[in-house]
Amino acid sequence: MGDITLTLMSPKIKMGAEMVARESFDQAFEYFETMMNNEPNNAIAKSFVGYLTAVHQKRPHDGLEICKEAVKMNEEEPLLYLNLAKVYVLIDDRFHAVKTVQKGLRFKSSPYRNDLVNYYRFLGVRKKPPLGFLGRSNPLNVILGKLTRK
Repeated sequence: MGDITLTLMSPKIKMGAEMVARESFDQAFEYFETMMNNEPNNAIAKSFVGYLTAVHQKRPHDGLEICKEAVKMNEEEPLLYLNLAKVYVLIDDRFHAVKTVQKGLRFKSSPYRNDLVNYYRFLGVRKKPPLGFLGRSNPLNVILGKLTRK
């Protein structure tokens, strides 16, 4: 689930995103880090630095913070939500990943809408709790859910 729509990106962002798609992580990290240093207000570059910090440098919590900062810089850029959601998945926080994708899906005319929808599908839909009349976090549902999953 690493590919993203590249067609409508600026040429500079597209070049770096292609490096990420090819898994040239060293090159992509250096590229986006340089871009972020030269253009401190470029939220997309910052978001990719956060994603690559998490994925390639294996520092997911640092990457998470960088991605969150990028979203705060531009809350109307859906691509930032996609990168943030991917980092949440890396730290095994599916709940926040789903919520983040849902926030990104608010922008109906985004060229990244299909990417967000595909990632939402990748995350999957949770099964109903075994005992529907109890809350999902009820200890009985937690135990029964773990037993039925095995």
